[in-house]
Amino acid sequence: MSSAPTPLTFREVFNIKELRRLWMAQLVSVCGDFLAIYAVFAVVSFRMHASANAVSLVLVFYLLPLAIVSPIAGVFVDSWNVKRTMIASDLIRAGLFLLLLFAHSLWHIYAILVAASTVSSFFLPAQTITLRTLVPLHGLTSANALIQQAFYMMQIVSPAVSGLLVSAFGPNSCFWLDAASFVFSAGMVWDCQCPH
Repeated sequence: MSSAPTPLTFREVFNIKELRRLWMAQLVSVCGDFLAIYAVFAVVSFRMHASANAVSLVLVFYLLPLAIVSPIAGVFVDSWNVKRTMIASDLIRAGLFLLLLFAHSLWHIYAILVAASTVSSFFLPAQTITLRTLVPLHGLTSANALIQQAFYMMQIVSPAVSGLLVSAFGPNSCFWLDAASFVFSAGMVWDCQCPH
């Protein structure tokens, strides 16, 4: 009876070229996301002088579709081309976050965040499927940990960077960078030998 293979280490998983591309795409796009979200807080709080409740709704409208749509999206993504799904999701989100440049009311901002979050709900299951095909079963724990690490690392770094950018160049700089981060992510996924 053969023993189970030894789990891959972080370094061994990171040596998988396609996983490395996916990790970089995740790192940059998550950084852009948090830059934009904190810039939205600045706009809503200081430019629009919104109430505390209105400010709190920024996160509510951004996170709610992820909780509601993601389980449903996974059913559809299973039968779709995951590479095209991720690229389309990135490019659509790039366009949506650019719309924040022209948002002049709270409801414009809320609507854009709901739309962007809904599109993200299709990216996440596509990314999960891709991980399972790029990384052997005994490396999935390390691969998932690396992806989560990118998320949490950017969650810590991005608020400080966003604050500096908003102070120096205004909130719009964060929206431009977020859009650029999604274009970068789409490019990384395009070059990745992801499953079709």
